[in-house]
Amino acid sequence: MILLVDDDPRILRATSQLLVESGFEVVTAESGAAGLAVLARTSAVTMIVSDVLMPGMKGTEFIALAKAARPELSVLFISGDIGDTPLSEFGEAEVLSKPFTAAALLAAISRIQ
Repeated sequence: MILLVDDDPRILRATSQLLVESGFEVVTAESGAAGLAVLARTSAVTMIVSDVLMPGMKGTEFIALAKAARPELSVLFISGDIGDTPLSEFGEAEVLSKPFTAAALLAAISRIQ
């Protein structure tokens, strides 16, 4: 199951729909805090696809907390702008730039599964 986290409801809806139509089971969250709540409720999540710049908690902060609790999670960042986020905060995770094509998203997910 993929946990998709993005503060933009349009991106959340469109990306979720694309993933579901591609055969993935998806759960969504509109913030890092909501994403942590999802992870606390379900052990079925094996991958996180997260935006980087979100209000309240940056995606890199969310992922650091998520990986501290569940180090086995695969991670893909999606972002139109990483702002002043140091590259070191991304660790080994891949970053896919928005806007991305369906093919680029699915290829990135395939690489990190």
